[in-house]
Amino acid sequence: RSSAASDVYKRQPRKPAGFTAPEYGTFVHYVLEHVLRACRERGGVKAVPAEELRALAQAAVERYVSEELGGLEHETARFRYLFRRLLKSVYAVVDNVAEELRASQFQPISFELGFGAGKDLPPVELSVDGMTVSISGFVDRVDGWVKDNRLYLRVVDYKSGKKAFDLAAVRMGLDIQMLLYLFALKKEGKQRFGMDIEPAGVLYLPARDEILSAERNITPEQLQSQREKELRRTGLLLSEPEVLQAMEHEALQSPRFLPVRVNREGDVSGALASADQLGRLGQYVERLLHQIAREVRDGNIDADPCCHNEDDSFCKYCDWADACHFQDGRDGDHLHYILPVKPEDVVMAPVSYTHLRPTRPISISYAVFCL
Repeated sequence: RSSAASDVYKRQPRKPAGFTAPEYGTFVHYVLEHVLRACRERGGVKAVPAEELRALAQAAVERYVSEELGGLEHETARFRYLFRRLLKSVYAVVDNVAEELRASQFQPISFELGFGAGKDLPPVELSVDGMTVSISGFVDRVDGWVKDNRLYLRVVDYKSGKKAFDLAAVRMGLDIQMLLYLFALKKEGKQRFGMDIEPAGVLYLPARDEILSAERNITPEQLQSQREKELRRTGLLLSEPEVLQAMEHEALQSPRFLPVRVNREGDVSGALASADQLGRLGQYVERLLHQIAREVRDGNIDADPCCHNEDDSFCKYCDWADACHFQDGRDGDHLHYILPVKPEDVVMAPVSYTHLRPTRPISISYAVFCL
């Protein structure tokens, strides 16, 4: 009876007022894309004064409210309050991105770049034992810089959660999407951009729904410092000094945005890889894709969860946990721990895993992992 009543009255579960994390992520994506597109039409972010930038951001917000939310008149007073408070985070992200691009020779050249049939670039395809796997998707933003008739590209992904780029996870076959698109651009990008492509790296840009808590007497400088810490990028970048300096003018002295560090002696370290190491990593990602294709072909749906620790296990949040009955240590069930990769190390080691998890060796020989 209750089911029938729900159908008649169109009842829905009660939801808290405000945006969920995915909804907030969509909102930030929308605002950043429209603001940066508008800036590009005006000659780039460097040519747009701060007050005009804020006006562009406000216009993008108003457009989103009108087109995506149908206005705020029908929303509750609490939703409208939370939405107005949310704007502080959105404007902080916009300002931070603008500051980075004003201090960079890398500039946005593509937004929502699609890989797939009928999209900007062809899908990533590979054939395994007579079966073809086609991979489609979108890149949030592609930044470019031209040097010696070559186009250096970096792939930028907006992350509204706590997620950071983790090379150790890549080693386990996780979080390879960004690298996959970067190396696909190396192969296919010339047909779109008309120049030979050099991979310059991948960046996760935090775009979180966080209002920084601070003491009442905090100074504007301290608040700005906290915001910059929250919005610092993670990723993997080409280690060539000239490229780093093109990404951020002060990258070799006092970087604010990039995931690199400079010690008192002027040595630069952090999330860096040489061109050769990036090339080897590209080969490794390609081998991972072939292994994934074999798993798809064989219909393998075994549960092989990866985690940093037991509290981090995806099984705690999986909707299918009750059906799966996975239990670490029972029969053949085992959690596979993501072991850290030291930033200063270049690890050349045999890859051994089952279903993209490190348990037994397969035919993949060697891979490089480097920061």
